[in-house]
Amino acid sequence: MKKNWIILVLVIILTAVAVWVVSTNSKTTIKRELRDFAVADTASIDKIFMVKKNNEQVTLVRNEKGWTVNSQYSARQDAIDLLLKTIKRMRVKNPISTSSMDNVIRMLATRNTKVEIYSNGKVLKTIYVGGATQDQLGTFMMLEGSSVPFIVAIPGFAGYLSTRFFTEERSWRSPLIFNYDFDDILKLKSVNNIFPDQSFIIEREGAGFDIHSINGNVKAPAIDTLALRFFISGYERVASEYFVVNMDIDLQDSPSNAVPFRVLEVTDVLGKTKKVEAHVRRADGLIDDEGNLLEWDNERMYALIDDKTWVVIQYYVFESLFREFDYFFPITR
Repeated sequence: MKKNWIILVLVIILTAVAVWVVSTNSKTTIKRELRDFAVADTASIDKIFMVKKNNEQVTLVRNEKGWTVNSQYSARQDAIDLLLKTIKRMRVKNPISTSSMDNVIRMLATRNTKVEIYSNGKVLKTIYVGGATQDQLGTFMMLEGSSVPFIVAIPGFAGYLSTRFFTEERSWRSPLIFNYDFDDILKLKSVNNIFPDQSFIIEREGAGFDIHSINGNVKAPAIDTLALRFFISGYERVASEYFVVNMDIDLQDSPSNAVPFRVLEVTDVLGKTKKVEAHVRRADGLIDDEGNLLEWDNERMYALIDDKTWVVIQYYVFESLFREFDYFFPITR
């Protein structure tokens, strides 16, 4: 009898242990799913869609040439790298306290950025990114399908992460204006509206290039081929300084409708052309070396890209692209 009683007790104990193990494993699995914000294999990510409550949104897509913004523009590689690094490294730092839970959930419901992460057409994760914690060392986030938010951070990083999930299209766009390999260029056109006789066209002819004046349509004899090659090579990685946020304000005292003093057009081997019009801008308090107020900015200018996007560019960056026709001929230089 005593032996049977011992066996019964052991059976009860073992059953209780089994129930506890199963229950614990189940809770652990659920807990892990609720806390699993990161994507370890960011190389598999090929699309990220982000939208705010005010419906401002951006779609980032990876293709064979890199990342694009809203299927129109090249994306800033530094911003893409930072976003992917964040998605890979972020971890749950702390759970939300019971006393703060309702407030955090209300905040996430009214003020968040919804982030959808895709791979091969399938959603890997949907994350609601909220604001920063009071100490600015964590970010409130919640996974879709969960009712439990968490404080998320990157181990070793002192700061919050919400600013990395921005939706403004302009801020995602690459500042690069020209980015051509030498062999990708079919034709270059440079229009000089200050000295029209110095305008020219460079066109690929066989294995080399030819240059001629636009106005006189004169083919030049004795071209400085080294200068020509350096000039064409200069169209690699040429960037603007920044996009103009409000052109009406920036151009209120500038000739927004005036004839540009320079126009550059590049046509690649696929037949696609990019045009940049350079316009002077007011000096706005700048002075020359003698202390005199300048009327026009001698360091920066406006540029209109493809008739639709205004940016600010630097003379220092574009100086080598603003060559005149005579530059390519040793006798006249």
